[in-house]
Amino acid sequence: MTSRIVGARWPKFFTRTEVILEGKSTCPLKSLQNIQRNISSLFRTWRLIKSHPLTSRNKAGAMLRLVRWQLGSRILSNPVVMPFVEDSVLVAELGMTGATGNIYCGLHEFEDMAFVLHVLKPADLFVDVGANIGSYTVLAAKTAGANVLALEPVPQTFCRLQRNIRINDVGSRAQALQCAAGGITGTLRFSADRDTLNRVVSESYTGKKIDVPVYPLDNLLEKKPAFIWKIDVEGFEYEVLCGGTQVLQDPILNAVLLEGGSSQINSIMEAAGFVRSSYSPLDRKITVRSSAITKDNYLWIRDVECVKDRCRNARPVVVAGVTV
Repeated sequence: MTSRIVGARWPKFFTRTEVILEGKSTCPLKSLQNIQRNISSLFRTWRLIKSHPLTSRNKAGAMLRLVRWQLGSRILSNPVVMPFVEDSVLVAELGMTGATGNIYCGLHEFEDMAFVLHVLKPADLFVDVGANIGSYTVLAAKTAGANVLALEPVPQTFCRLQRNIRINDVGSRAQALQCAAGGITGTLRFSADRDTLNRVVSESYTGKKIDVPVYPLDNLLEKKPAFIWKIDVEGFEYEVLCGGTQVLQDPILNAVLLEGGSSQINSIMEAAGFVRSSYSPLDRKITVRSSAITKDNYLWIRDVECVKDRCRNARPVVVAGVTV
């Protein structure tokens, strides 16, 4: 039976946290290989903390959060409810790269997450394609107060998404669907053993894989005009856009966050009237960029002046001690 301990008397590893106990009593010995992986992961995390805009000025605070999480989560060996932005929380577990990045840095994907916070209004619909455990969904529904349609195809990850929706009490605004988005209705084979990196795989994939339902966005979003989409589907973005060419034309849709880019994606977005842009959250500045610029995530905007006005006039939010 699941129980919850609030303000548990742990040796100050957590502040304002809850520990979710799930009847597990495992304490496996770490192999040398696991220890090496953990050390490598810690170095990568330290590099993130050093360069992240929210923590580069307060590395000590970020390192304290890192130590609390790394030590405390291993002692407790259970999911832990961690403070997120304002009164929102995230249920985190060891190995959740995106979620733990939020613990250390406040907003793991700083520019994109801050853009969502600044551009959304309570009446808007935010579409979260590849929602994973729901970091963006929680930001949009809990902090920005918007409506959300979140898609996550992998059953275990979908349960974690639902858990974060429930614990933040945003079920009336956030609808979660256990499915993928794609070009046509059918099924897709997904990996199920790569945590935040689960993706569409071929028959030759040797790890754990599952079949999941897939629907075009043109069907899922019929008569559901959204202001912003976020698409993070590990290389399947083009197929998702191919299944949403009709709703992509909706004039209400003013921004699309995409992970990755290609000439095919550029053609679809430009044909729909979007321009590639970047956002600087600390000075609320939007800059139209050349399509030749490459990076991990891309921001596409249709009505640049409308989006600029929204971001400029959005209320300030304090994240990791920094006003954004």
